[in-house]
Amino acid sequence: MTDFRSFLMAYEESCPGQVVHIHQEVDARYEAMAIGVKAQKELRETPMIIFHKLRRVDGTISPWPVVVNAFASRRRNAFAVDGSYDKLGQEMFERRERRIKPVVIKRSEAPVKEVVNVGPDANTSEIPALVHMGWDPGPYIPAGFLTTYDPDTGIDNCALQRGWIYDDHEIRIFPNSHSHNGMNLAKYEKRGDDTKIAYWVGHHPAVYHGCGVKQAYPESHWDTCGGLLGEPLRLVSSETLGDDFLVPADAEFIIEGIVPRGKRKPEGPFGEYTHYFGGQRLNPYMEVTCISHRKDPFWFSILCGTIDDGIGGLRREGAIYAVLKRAVPEVLNVYRSDASPNHLYVSMRKTHDAQPRAAILAVLAAAGGSVKHVFIFDEDVDIFDEQEVLWAIGSRSDWSRDLIVVPNLPAPTLDPTVTGFAMGTGAGLDCTKPAAPAVYEQRSFVPPEVMAKIDLKDWIPGV
Repeated sequence: MTDFRSFLMAYEESCPGQVVHIHQEVDARYEAMAIGVKAQKELRETPMIIFHKLRRVDGTISPWPVVVNAFASRRRNAFAVDGSYDKLGQEMFERRERRIKPVVIKRSEAPVKEVVNVGPDANTSEIPALVHMGWDPGPYIPAGFLTTYDPDTGIDNCALQRGWIYDDHEIRIFPNSHSHNGMNLAKYEKRGDDTKIAYWVGHHPAVYHGCGVKQAYPESHWDTCGGLLGEPLRLVSSETLGDDFLVPADAEFIIEGIVPRGKRKPEGPFGEYTHYFGGQRLNPYMEVTCISHRKDPFWFSILCGTIDDGIGGLRREGAIYAVLKRAVPEVLNVYRSDASPNHLYVSMRKTHDAQPRAAILAVLAAAGGSVKHVFIFDEDVDIFDEQEVLWAIGSRSDWSRDLIVVPNLPAPTLDPTVTGFAMGTGAGLDCTKPAAPAVYEQRSFVPPEVMAKIDLKDWIPGV
């Protein structure tokens, strides 16, 4: 069975030091977030952390553990999908494109139906959700896939979209109007109908990556998830939204509800992926009708507002690479920086001085606003090493001739520099040496045969 349990068992056996179990009491308000952020900033590789004794915002101790930093390591993500470190985004994109249809199983066979609470018994205060940032108004769902179905085609859509657990039976949500969930919501409202909606939380990391990809509209996320998994995703009918409203059978939690048509309530602010607060706004809300979960579920949280969560970057890498490689065949690899979600690094084997400019324009066109700044590097620069990146920017670019600025591009509304109606400025910097036969200074190096034979474990204890 492909679920979080199977992943955790395999990963802990393979990389035991990369799963940290914390059994001391931890406060859901800021404290768990602070531990996760410190681990991201101070450890060489960010471990997955599982809090086993979380004090919820109501003061009670949760019987269920909370998982953070599940996606904060590129190596862990590669392990989850059996991929390589440097080509991971490309490999995931190629496998998702194979698309495998899901299978529907009986409710009695679905682990997520082991506990089902309907109506008044569906109490969201029992969820061990975290309060992440200092201005967040309360506990949020940041690692839940908000799921709707297109009323015209019946095709599913799911996306990681935040939800504020406002009270015991209400979650205020942020399905951006430009998103596919927002488009589905608008269709239902135009028809005069309420919208059936659900969150699913917790699953194998490969399922998160498979369902998190940006699709055309409407296209099934269940199909692309199956392509990445190499097997059909198991689905099951909802409890209160109808048999045709399907959700992942092996998830940890399912939260079902109804969005009342035409009604809005204040939501936010929330510390977003941009590392800024997404301001308070009038947004839809869901009236919770059912919460189902496993008998011993894990709750998932993403530490938004700090280092990249590891999901958005990988899904963009593969899609952008596919477009970019067709436009500029000399491109070798792309990497969306963990340090900044707006930056994309491109490695190429340059043969003509026009190629970096072509690559910059292709990325800005293909990214649809998800990339703000593009940096082009020669193949001798390790784009996964921020020190090398900064060195190349400083030594191989002249901004008076190598900088391209493109105003009035699509931009995310959460970007604080955006003006007007979701429009902003994109830019690219050519950080490559002149193409042959031009002469450029030789980069210093240690003989590779010497580097290859050095193992730090032989020289430095405890490495």
